[in-house]
Amino acid sequence: MDNETFKEVQIEDYIWVIYIFLAIFAIVSNHFEKEYLKKHEKKDENIFRTINTEIFIVTFLIYLYFVYINYKHIKRLDPNSSPKEILIANAGMIAAILFLIAGGISLIISIIGNDEDDFLLSFF
Repeated sequence: MDNETFKEVQIEDYIWVIYIFLAIFAIVSNHFEKEYLKKHEKKDENIFRTINTEIFIVTFLIYLYFVYINYKHIKRLDPNSSPKEILIANAGMIAAILFLIAGGISLIISIIGNDEDDFLLSFF
């Protein structure tokens, strides 16, 4: 394993720790969402929506990082790379881009979710 790949794997260790915190924040968000559904208090709604938006921002940045890493993997391929290596690198890039798109859509929905009626009316 080259030095660059080793550094990338080390960064992925930090990303897994971030995912643990994101899972904890998601549980906290769900608590406030349940409270909102029971009591219909605006503060509970604001808290869970804010937490969800922050979670989506962080995950979007993580997905962006993975697109960058996969791009670097494709650039590191040399003319002697096997078809399997090329296929895996390109499949990884496609997967990373799809995750980034899904993360971006989720982030947009989270941001505009507060005013969904106004948002829907703006298209008609």
